Amino acid sequence: MSSLSWEMDQRNYIIHPHKFALWLFILTVIMIFGGLTSAYIVQRGFLKPEQQIIFDLPPILWTNLAVILGSSVTMQFAVWAARRNDSQKAIAGLILTFVLGLVFLYGQFNGWNQMVASGLPMVDRRRLDNAVSFFYIFTGLHGLHIVAALIVLLTAMANTAMNRFRPGRKQLTYELTAIFWHFLGLLWIYLFIFLKFTQR
Repeated sequence: MSSLSWEMDQRNYIIHPHKFALWLFILTVIMIFGGLTSAYIVQRGFLKPEQQIIFDLPPILWTNLAVILGSSVTMQFAVWAARRNDSQKAIAGLILTFVLGLVFLYGQFNGWNQMVASGLPMVDRRRLDNAVSFFYIFTGLHGLHIVAALIVLLTAMANTAMNRFRPGRKQLTYELTAIFWHFLGLLWIYLFIFLKFTQR
């Protein structure tokens, strides 16, 4: 396994196989969220205006928008530091990104609490409009991807701290992590805008 990975690192590719696999995964995630947002629009199209639920998004989601944008900056800082082989700054960038990721998840959890406190739980059989349920699904599924990315960040931090990367693998790992993290930031911007404008 290790020798195969080493050989893959030594070849010249138009796009590295690991990056290609990641982009395929990202495409799958895009299709999933595209399908969900389409289903959201379709189900609301079958409802009369008086049956639709119009609700304000929890204010903390604005803060979360700024947090995830800031985390992309710290993630990119880590990538640049890794390119210069500056492990200390690379780890610092990963730590800041990890902390901001936790802050984002905490904000999402608070957003759910605010929704419940306003009388909008995830499930309510009296509702004909599933817009509220979709809100929980969108934010929850995105949150699960953030959790997965945080695990990747922890792994990268540990390998950097213990200098366990083989030649050529450190930069690739940082770039793959950054691509996925930036994608999650863009995905949240899309979901935020989608939810904001479909509640008008």
